[in-house]
Amino acid sequence: MSPKVVCVGAHIVDVLGRPVVAIPPGQGRETLEEIRVTAAGTAGGTAVDLAKLGAEVASVGPIGDDTAGRLLRTLLSEHGVDASRLAVKPGLATPATILPIRPNGERPSLHAPGAMETLTADDIDWDLVAEADVLHIGGPDALGGFTEAVLPDLLRFARRHGTVTTMDLLRTAVRPELIELLRPSWEHIQYLLPNDDQIRAISGLQDLHQAALKVRATGVGTVVVTKGGDGSLIVGEGVTEDIPAFRIPVVDTTGCGDGYSAGFITGLCHGWDLLSAARLGTAAAALVAQGLGSDAGIVDLHTTLRFWLDRLDEMDGNAPPELESASGTRLVRRE
Repeated sequence: MSPKVVCVGAHIVDVLGRPVVAIPPGQGRETLEEIRVTAAGTAGGTAVDLAKLGAEVASVGPIGDDTAGRLLRTLLSEHGVDASRLAVKPGLATPATILPIRPNGERPSLHAPGAMETLTADDIDWDLVAEADVLHIGGPDALGGFTEAVLPDLLRFARRHGTVTTMDLLRTAVRPELIELLRPSWEHIQYLLPNDDQIRAISGLQDLHQAALKVRATGVGTVVVTKGGDGSLIVGEGVTEDIPAFRIPVVDTTGCGDGYSAGFITGLCHGWDLLSAARLGTAAAALVAQGLGSDAGIVDLHTTLRFWLDRLDEMDGNAPPELESASGTRLVRRE
């Protein structure tokens, strides 16, 4: 059966163009190879990738009653995500970002937060959370008062009903005080998936292993630090492991963290061990990086597993015994 996942938090409309070498001066004009509009955000982007990987996904987050909001619901629905539970905020704008993608895949951003900080407890379907296999919180650092007033109770409720809890952050530059703001929530988070810059910022430490240990000391179960082209670091109970990244041509790094989260959560839902789930996350992120936008690259679970299996040497030859059965189709390694 398909795992049930509820993604709560940042849902954003991304407008991306590539390759952008420089912004033309004055009223100048440059011709790009590609422009796309996608559903994104550490809740929205992860929801799309989870649906592609076979999960039954519901999105919960604040959007405006504008054209962008209607477009966002359409984009999510086209990928099989239940967008009916998004909270529409009258008179406010849907969160949106413009991303001029550089030739090397880097992604400076121009962001309008709109309704981002208006989520409330009344916007949550608590029964839906209780019935879910996983509750994924995307972007608590951008949700305003919800993070302090509602999130601890929501996570506690999820754990009480046996729902696995995961969390990713949104902002590139998070505030150091976030570690204190989230203190009531940490002990209810089983898996935290920040990137390297984010965990350094909230921990105040440069060494990633020490930073992960400091965050774990607050009560978090397992910390999974994504490091871009350097792979990821897994720090959990009795586990400290570096997972290498795949060697790929990078088009755009937008949404790679969302892809990693989706792959990681999918692996957990299939009952895989921690490191195997991280390797599936690595494969999903690598596929996203090879296209434009957070919804690029990933087609389904089978092709993601196929990508991984064909590159086992880059993963130290490690793969879970369930690799074939999870795809529903026999996978034979290509020599």
